Amino acid sequence: MNRTLLLDAGNTLVYLDHSAVARLTGLSRSRLESGEGVAKRAYESFLATGADHADGWFAFMAALLTAAGAVGDVAPLVARVRADHDRRNLWCRVPDGLHDALVQLRDAGWRLGVVSNSEGRVRDILSDVGLAPLFEVIVDSGIEGISKPDPRLFQIALQRMGIPAEGTWYVGDVPSVDVDGARAAGLEAALVDSLNHYRGYDAAPRYRETRALVEDLRSGRLTNVATRRKTT
Repeated sequence: MNRTLLLDAGNTLVYLDHSAVARLTGLSRSRLESGEGVAKRAYESFLATGADHADGWFAFMAALLTAAGAVGDVAPLVARVRADHDRRNLWCRVPDGLHDALVQLRDAGWRLGVVSNSEGRVRDILSDVGLAPLFEVIVDSGIEGISKPDPRLFQIALQRMGIPAEGTWYVGDVPSVDVDGARAAGLEAALVDSLNHYRGYDAAPRYRETRALVEDLRSGRLTNVATRRKTT
């Protein structure tokens, strides 16, 4: 029986530091959190044109700052945020309990990996927060030259782990990028929606916390959750 979980990195394992973005831009943290759904949809639309994550990052951030109340040309603010991101990656918050939940899943016999759209630094980011040793493979679009939702990025992880797509689960935070991309590669897929931006989404199991999905996998409850299209 294949028991493998592949995970996105940003907003699945490590989350955007809205407080840091607020300090850099003068925008409120609460409005940045509220605007993230708009930014994710802008990112989805941008990647749907065939663009890659490297350019999509800027589309995401420009949409986020605009949705949070920035007026006029946001390019200087985006450049300021990007400069700070390049120094210390702004996706750096690990939710309480997630590390221990992943350790318990691995100890229960599950194999773990990461497939992420990023700028070539996912391994370093996950090392900095103590998560990297949990994963057999870390596949980074910035290194591979392929971005999700292209199924080839997921297939790289499968090949390196020597596992089939069938029975492998993937979880990420952007429906058309993560859920649709994983399914195109033959994987099972779930959505993590920590700020409830995708209310009513029922095309895949939807979770408010990655930890809850991990616990459902470990306990064997996810099959039932998927059948019910349940949000936890």
